[in-house]
Amino acid sequence: MNTTANANAMTAILRQISLDWNRTISYGRSYLAIFFAYAPGVTCLMAATGSTLDSVAGAVIGGAASGFLMLNITLFSYEQMNNHHWMNGIVPINRNHQILGRFAFLIVCDLVAGLEVAVSIACASIIMHEPVKVTDAIGFAAMTVLALVLLNTIVQPFLYRFSPYRAMAAIILSIGVIVGTVIGLRKALPEFEKTVEQLAEAISRHQAIALAAFLIIDVLALAFSSKISLHIYGSKDI
Repeated sequence: MNTTANANAMTAILRQISLDWNRTISYGRSYLAIFFAYAPGVTCLMAATGSTLDSVAGAVIGGAASGFLMLNITLFSYEQMNNHHWMNGIVPINRNHQILGRFAFLIVCDLVAGLEVAVSIACASIIMHEPVKVTDAIGFAAMTVLALVLLNTIVQPFLYRFSPYRAMAAIILSIGVIVGTVIGLRKALPEFEKTVEQLAEAISRHQAIALAAFLIIDVLALAFSSKISLHIYGSKDI
């Protein structure tokens, strides 16, 4: 009985992943080609025009993270703009599996983002004739994946609670509050900036431990976010 239930659950989650993939490619193959070529293209351009490898790595990580985060918001926007959200009520996938399938699809996308970062940095290093350690490239890729997973878990309840446009406003407002808090702490606590620098140095020295801690945070955030998302989504009429 449990085996059948697990098989049905996995089938439902895979259906949701397939549905999200169809939503993603609905904009056309040219859109996907531009989307995936953007970060490597900008990275190679920066490398060819004399940028340092550190600045190239920072740019590609930031670009990939923001681009793949927007992909999550695009899925919800697509549902709203095309009145596609009504299908969520008739597709034979319960709401819990819809949420789990959406998270699974996003994690796969995050892994692709990490791979894109690793490839982009490798290409930049070839252009700049500057060797990059494989462990460093893997570290940058892992950092991108873990950061994206955490960001998606944070924004997901907003996207289930509000329309994509209101969710974006709430997210931007939250970012503004965080930035304002950081600026306030820098002014109120003279040692704050020094403490942040020391923390960054400690993370760079103990990268494996930092990534493991980040992974634990991501797992806890995923569990918490999926529970909140289900509570919000479950109370809505479709």
